[in-house]
Amino acid sequence: MRMQASMIFDGFLVGLLLAPALGPAAAMPQDATTSDVADVQAAEDVESGVESPVSNPEVGEAPVLDESTFLLGDWGDWRSAWAAQGISFDVQWTQHAQGVVDGGTDTSFRYGGTLDYLIEFDLGAMGVQPGAFVKVLAESRYGESVNGDTGGLLPASTDLSFPLTDVLDDNVALTVTELSFVQFLSPSFGVVLGKFQTLDGDPNEFASGRGRSQFLNASLVFNPVTSLMVPYSTLGGGVVVLPAPNVTIVSMVSNTTDSSTTTGFSDIGDGWTWTTEAQFQYRFGGLPGGQNVAFIYAADNTFLNFNRSGIFPDGVLLAAEDDTWAAYWSGWQYLHTPDEVPDRIDVTDGRADLRGVGLFARFGIADDDTNPIAWSFSAGLGGRGILPGRDDDTFGLGFAYTDIDRGAFASALGFDEEAYGFEAFYNIALAPGVALTLDGQVINPVFDGVETATILGVRLNIRF
Repeated sequence: MRMQASMIFDGFLVGLLLAPALGPAAAMPQDATTSDVADVQAAEDVESGVESPVSNPEVGEAPVLDESTFLLGDWGDWRSAWAAQGISFDVQWTQHAQGVVDGGTDTSFRYGGTLDYLIEFDLGAMGVQPGAFVKVLAESRYGESVNGDTGGLLPASTDLSFPLTDVLDDNVALTVTELSFVQFLSPSFGVVLGKFQTLDGDPNEFASGRGRSQFLNASLVFNPVTSLMVPYSTLGGGVVVLPAPNVTIVSMVSNTTDSSTTTGFSDIGDGWTWTTEAQFQYRFGGLPGGQNVAFIYAADNTFLNFNRSGIFPDGVLLAAEDDTWAAYWSGWQYLHTPDEVPDRIDVTDGRADLRGVGLFARFGIADDDTNPIAWSFSAGLGGRGILPGRDDDTFGLGFAYTDIDRGAFASALGFDEEAYGFEAFYNIALAPGVALTLDGQVINPVFDGVETATILGVRLNIRF
């Protein structure tokens, strides 16, 4: 089963285009450049007759960089100087040492790592085109993961699963997984076009992070019902609508085939996927919370019908459909925080913005003819700064359950009727831009006859 990642493209859009409290997309530093430069851009856009969707009363001030976000700080004022001109960048190196200590299919320890190189251009701040933004994301991967050792349905190490390759753990020297363009035509409507990576989709305050900063297991990073439908990196286009404060709607059409290591142009015509997601935030008892709802429809491709396919006395029968669908919901809610609550929480930065504790949950359903996953559910607890003097440490405890539709084909493959698992992590802020995560997982494998896997690991993330 080729694993593919979660929804949609608006992790980038929301992070790049909304209020400064929201900040940049998941691959961007929480307090870094693009959202700050937007203050200057807002004033310039109004003068040019095109209002920016980003607003801040302190327009015209120079960008403020939080040097604690990066190991190398402001690079001798170079980073903030470039940000003032509309150019922001981020380099992250994440190393993983993880192993199955009991159960699974192999008890070996594995080591691997990823490098992510992000650069964003605010064309308005650059004096080129008001309301326009360009994002470029390149990725590298090396080493090995435990993803082939657990017997689980989804990867136990999300970060080491992407970019997608035909061979598990195949090294990727360098590939461009996103090259996208956004143009706002009004403060509430914009168009998007290009190549997008989708792992930043369905952002959640306590359960996102791409496997780099929060949970490692993919079941707690994105919704499993999307895994066969939404490619990780693909060509697409669509619209973003901001109908009200703290409400974002993104609707896009993309290639159904993954293009992690190709340009994607050769895949045009091999099927299309339509994804629409609505995100909104609110206050419940004065505490911030948020929800996402989405629908996905894919067509003009070949999707195996798991209920009609199988191994029979007459031979192997493979039946297919040309369309499929899925839908999901996710939500998060702070239960307590001693901090002042901003107008909007940045759900795309892969960490809890406020000190305190909160809950999260996800639920999804899919076409059970063309998806072995009938439905999935996950929930847990997350937060930041629960230990005295450790305000930047974060933690999470989660449970994920996946119901398997055991048609004839899934039964022949040895699938069980269900898959579930637990994960706990504690993220230690060691230095500016450096975090060490201790992680433990218990996974009930999806395959019959494979014992429950216990997985321990550490993860080191460095932001330059």
